[in-house]
Amino acid sequence: MPKITIKEIAKIAGVSPTAVSFVINNKEGVSEETRLKVKEVIERTNFQPNLNSRRLLFNKSFNISIVIRNTSSPFDDLFYLEIAKGLLKKSKEYGYNIVFTDVTLENGNVLLPDIIKNEDTDGIVFFQDTEDIVLNEINKLTIPFIIADAHTDSVNKGSNLPPTTVNADYELAAFTAVSHLIENGHRDIAYISSSYVPNFYLKTFEGYKRALEGAQLSVQPSWIQSNAINEASAYNCMATILKSNLKPTAVFCTTDMFAIGAIKCAKDSGFKVPDDISFIGIDDIFLANYISPKLTTIRIDKLKMGTLAMELIINKIEGNEANSMVVESDNLVIRESVKNIKL
Repeated sequence: MPKITIKEIAKIAGVSPTAVSFVINNKEGVSEETRLKVKEVIERTNFQPNLNSRRLLFNKSFNISIVIRNTSSPFDDLFYLEIAKGLLKKSKEYGYNIVFTDVTLENGNVLLPDIIKNEDTDGIVFFQDTEDIVLNEINKLTIPFIIADAHTDSVNKGSNLPPTTVNADYELAAFTAVSHLIENGHRDIAYISSSYVPNFYLKTFEGYKRALEGAQLSVQPSWIQSNAINEASAYNCMATILKSNLKPTAVFCTTDMFAIGAIKCAKDSGFKVPDDISFIGIDDIFLANYISPKLTTIRIDKLKMGTLAMELIINKIEGNEANSMVVESDNLVIRESVKNIKL
């Protein structure tokens, strides 16, 4: 389809090309009636002037910032990399640039990046739980924001309202995972998670506990390991579990990366997976289908989380209603890492 030109915009609006140029570049010399008429035609025809002109015309930067803590990176975390891909894909439909940046907490002070301090961004997407002190600083700037993969329903003190979020139901995911182990005859089920994200830990543990209680099962205290933050620390958590006098027949890991580390530890310790110990995770990162044995897990649609996050932040930028959303969280993907010991 041929690209529409300024002359064609002028013809549709019934004005001169010069008047269209004045409107696009936010110059004086045209009446407010003409300015509104030209803007309406530009929006209706989806005319795309150059970026600087669009910024002047619509009083927007056409930037959306994805903000992470300076101690982490979405490119190091496969879960957030998939969410970022969903955001990037959807951003093209709205004509926005995605800018990755970070925020630092130093001696109780929030150090915001220049793109936010200078309000050169129309909206912000935070990854994971974000401290109130950070959100309060953002509220001072009146930049719309949402949180992707938040684990808390707490009220944002700066606005007296809960933040807008797109989340997974991790309690349901954990319950589904542990229920699958129980259905396959497992009664001795260990748990590996991270207490460094407290609300994530509490929700997954609640789902784990609810499934066990429903089957009238108990658990060894040494099987509850909450010091995992990555594959290596999950390996160490599994090593602690294996030192117990009673060994579990299955381990529920609250992320696939924890499961990958725990499986490696079990194998290094001489156990066969899943013949001796079964494993299940949450996420369904792409590596889950390539490790040996292939990992049974609960799929969280991360691309959809990214897509929904983009739709929510665009709604907030445009002043429309933006309600928090939860993606499907009980999609069991059965592969090879869980053995049916009832057979």
